[in-house]
Amino acid sequence: MAAPTSTPTEQRVMGHRTLVLNVAVLAVSTALVFVVTRIAAVPISAVPGQEFDFGDIMIFIFAWTFGEGVGGFAGGIGSAISDFTNGGIYAPFTLVIKGTEGFLAGYFARRNFRGGRAVSWVLASIAMVGGYFVTNAYAIGFFFGTNSILNPGLLGGLYEVPFDTAQVVAGGIIGRYVSHYLKMSLPPSLLTRRAGVSKGPKKVESSKE
Repeated sequence: MAAPTSTPTEQRVMGHRTLVLNVAVLAVSTALVFVVTRIAAVPISAVPGQEFDFGDIMIFIFAWTFGEGVGGFAGGIGSAISDFTNGGIYAPFTLVIKGTEGFLAGYFARRNFRGGRAVSWVLASIAMVGGYFVTNAYAIGFFFGTNSILNPGLLGGLYEVPFDTAQVVAGGIIGRYVSHYLKMSLPPSLLTRRAGVSKGPKKVESSKE
């Protein structure tokens, strides 16, 4: 007996429902990255926008749960809006750095090889820590002048490295457990097989992480 097939109308409804769910996930994740980055933050220098925050935890959670698209978008946009509303000069740099961090975390965690999550954590962390070091040491001075009071310079870049490293370490440790819980708890319609979740009744996280 042939399996029943969906009618064109049913397919359109399912496609529309999937689109709505995807947009909702994207909106909620971006908002949460913004809120956590903006509220759970402590200034670490006199330069506006240079802070120690817990936004990276949210970036790793969403990247590892929903993939590189959500991780990159929510990480870049949510973090950049936080910097922008804080009156800082880092928003355009953050857009690229945190977006790259979220994309790399999601992309390599979903590749089908052992240790993918660890690799994604390392690469995303290098992008974040290295990105802000280059921004502080060179980019701010290039755009605003080396004598500008806003320019952290090389010493300022080195000063922020331990704080940024602590952020991505916390992001990876906490994000791993929260992401695992979300994958086991959320309906399969919000997740994909490549994210480590079966689309059947039983949801199982991939062992190759």
